[in-house]
Amino acid sequence: MIVKLKNNLLLLSWISILLLNVACSERNNEAYIKEIEHWRKSRIEYMKSEEGFLNLAGLYWIEQPMSTLGADTINNFIFPAKTADKLGAIMLRDDSVWFIPEPEIKVKVDDVELKDTTLVFVENEVNRSMVHGDLHWFVIKRGMKYGIRLKDYNHPALADFNHIDNYPIDELWNVEAEWQAYDPPRTVLLHNQAGMDINYEVKGVLKFRLNDENYSLEPIETGEEQLFVMLYDETSGRETYGSGRYLYVDRPVNNRTIIDFNKAFNPPCVYTEFATCLFPHEANRLPISIEVGEKFSGLH
Repeated sequence: MIVKLKNNLLLLSWISILLLNVACSERNNEAYIKEIEHWRKSRIEYMKSEEGFLNLAGLYWIEQPMSTLGADTINNFIFPAKTADKLGAIMLRDDSVWFIPEPEIKVKVDDVELKDTTLVFVENEVNRSMVHGDLHWFVIKRGMKYGIRLKDYNHPALADFNHIDNYPIDELWNVEAEWQAYDPPRTVLLHNQAGMDINYEVKGVLKFRLNDENYSLEPIETGEEQLFVMLYDETSGRETYGSGRYLYVDRPVNNRTIIDFNKAFNPPCVYTEFATCLFPHEANRLPISIEVGEKFSGLH
């Protein structure tokens, strides 16, 4: 009797899922479905590209004026074993970062083999990537801290990754939003995965309606072409990542834009321990379940 009841419940569960998918497909036009499917494919391609996060192999915070790097454990920054024992040194001087190459070790910048001390980073002015074999590294700045981000373009994770679980596509979550600018802009204190507190500028708020209720999200200013939105909802920590998801939104035209929650995606911290993901601030914690976009499970 118990087994039969469980089987009946399982059947009802599958029927409910099928009905949900049918209902969603009925309110999604074919062009929109293809758009989201293309976006999902592009996400996989991006994650596996040189600009993606699957190839991250290290993150080293610069804590002193001079730091050596290489495979040998005597270095301040220990790189993967496949590299040279000592590649050189990173020198932090005021607001600039320099690289001092080890003699007779091939490290390139802009396809040119380094022979002398070279400026590699000045915020908003210089950011040059250093290369040795499959390894590429460059300077990042988070708050007032400088770090070295290391990428391995032959990282094993690149070969294994081919899928991200998503909720069913639902065009009802592709909503129009009104932009309301703040005058003056506000500053919010955000926390990140590395335990830092960083101030970001908020220039305005996106207001929208879902199921006859009003909601809002505050993008943070990152200097990118699109608005960057972080959000936390009732699925966070259950079916989606516990620290929220991200969204890009086109900049408003005549104070109007579109928020497509079907394109909500996982932060890089889902895939690597070497990311410095920001967490959504209080204004972006929505009291609803956004059951579209990427899930936390099924990463492979």
